[in-house]
Amino acid sequence: MYSTQVTGAGTAALTLDSPTPSVFRLRVTDASGRLVAERRLHELHSTLALPQGDLRLTVTDDRPLHDPRRHAGTCVDVTVGRGTTDVALGLTRGAVVRATSTPWAHVALVHADGERLDVRADGHGVATVAGLRAGAWTATARDARRERCSETARIIISTPGQHDVDLPTTTATARLLVRVGGADRRPVAATAVEITDTAGRRVTAPVRDGLADLRSLRPGRLRVVVPPSVGHLGTTLDLELAAGEHGTVDAVVPVGAAVTGRVVQGRRGRRQYAAVVALVDDDGVELERVRTDRSGRFVLGTGLTRSEGLTVVATTGPDTLHVTRAAVADVDVLNAVRHDVGDVVLPVAGPRAVWTARTPAVAGMKLPSTHV
Repeated sequence: MYSTQVTGAGTAALTLDSPTPSVFRLRVTDASGRLVAERRLHELHSTLALPQGDLRLTVTDDRPLHDPRRHAGTCVDVTVGRGTTDVALGLTRGAVVRATSTPWAHVALVHADGERLDVRADGHGVATVAGLRAGAWTATARDARRERCSETARIIISTPGQHDVDLPTTTATARLLVRVGGADRRPVAATAVEITDTAGRRVTAPVRDGLADLRSLRPGRLRVVVPPSVGHLGTTLDLELAAGEHGTVDAVVPVGAAVTGRVVQGRRGRRQYAAVVALVDDDGVELERVRTDRSGRFVLGTGLTRSEGLTVVATTGPDTLHVTRAAVADVDVLNAVRHDVGDVVLPVAGPRAVWTARTPAVAGMKLPSTHV
């Protein structure tokens, strides 16, 4: 079970309708797509505390994808207020897709709205996906070594039933080496590169020494995305690879703005380790939050552009028993410039925390009792 801290006083009274008994998975996201709460429900009626505002509730059948009894999920958009909001969600009988490919192939089904389901074929090359809702789906497959892939098959589901599809892996996959570099001399701090193919499949590879090696790519049109990082804005590239091609591309990331500084405490300037530093815009919205390193320094600015009226808020870390805060207001930053706010001095409010190593547990051996 996963749940974030609820900040509002709203309550949602859920009523679920299902053709047969089942176990349900509920996911609640806000308007920005952030996960607010997740529950595993066994009852058809339940009450859930949620933050106020516009939310999306998605209910799916928690049974395995290959289970033919699995129902099709549903979602609903609601506005949660101070009182109790009644929410009705109904699951329906879903369709079943039986895909035939090579033994142990990776089969993926993608709905028109972006929902993705991944399964593994058995030793006979058969993969079964149940609980599919109505709409247009695309099915693709890759062999066990991910060296060959199939063509994209389109499936239109309108009523419950079984749909058979053949996905022979006859096309060689492609490979791409992405060289990630910034428009300045500083290295790009992005940790991964993501590629999306025409079938909607996303492939992610880590960035090591400025290089990202992406394999088992579907030939055709690809979109390369380097996410924003500290001091850089990120970039997007469109390219095309042929079957079996090993390509190389340079991703030049534009330079953004950054805010640096150091957090200390008291007149002596005792540096604060793991202190929390937040960057807040002029509307009071928190843009980013990091912790300081051993020397008390911090760097903020993931995808940050030219901005005015920013505020840097520092909060004491584990070195201090009592929590104190300090802020630096009216910070203006420019692109390609690292703005140093200097030392953010926290007030002293109590003794310093003293941490000691935990003593190892002493193992004791108990001898069996002896009857006399």
